[in-house]
Amino acid sequence: MEAMNKRTILITGATRGIGWAIAQKAAQANHKVILTCRDPLSLKSRAEELQKKFPETEIQAIPLDVSNRSSVANAAKLIKDIDILINNAGITADSTFKKMSPEIWDEVISVNLTGVFNSTHALLDKINQGGQIITLTSKSALFGNFGQANYAASKAGIIAFTKTLAKELKKSMIRVNSVSPAAVTDMTLPLLKSLKETYGQNIPDEWKMGSSSDVANFIINDLIESEMTGKIFSVNGSEIGYWQDPTFHKL
Repeated sequence: MEAMNKRTILITGATRGIGWAIAQKAAQANHKVILTCRDPLSLKSRAEELQKKFPETEIQAIPLDVSNRSSVANAAKLIKDIDILINNAGITADSTFKKMSPEIWDEVISVNLTGVFNSTHALLDKINQGGQIITLTSKSALFGNFGQANYAASKAGIIAFTKTLAKELKKSMIRVNSVSPAAVTDMTLPLLKSLKETYGQNIPDEWKMGSSSDVANFIINDLIESEMTGKIFSVNGSEIGYWQDPTFHKL
């Protein structure tokens, strides 16, 4: 199904999981797709696969390591303009806090949070008026999760980043939103195992898992057309909503 408004969409971490699902959905809708990731071989393979599947779609592949500012700067030189920046790249390195090394903490923060700063800062002037920045956060940011102090902190930072940037870029007519997906990927399998051990078959609604395709469908079919900004959307399978801003309760 071809999009009514063709856009140029750049996706970080585009070769696996949710990023790859978004790339396929965007290509199917005939948007121009800019794939980026830090592994050149994987990037080349995925770009060829996508082009073969959707020969009419314009595909560009650019090596980009969001945690490396030089890599991001070099990638930015190859990009003329974009309409949608999807900050999807992310990693996990789970450990209880007592056993968590400073190196593991820094690694996750540098990719998940500083990486969002790096890519957005380098590409901001490339985003066309009326465009959108989309970040990927997690319910761990809102509720915490055992063994994920680094990951939860990085994703909570993304929420604050998203809401702040939405205020700053409103006059520039650039929207900024975040998506908190509950999707089964290779990265979330340990979380799913933990949830099943804790709740059995009675996993709370906010933690129920869908697929990467559910997230991609929402982003490409709905979110990029939305006029909303500063929102944190939740995608739990086919269930979609957004989180209300925190409220103060007097003690």
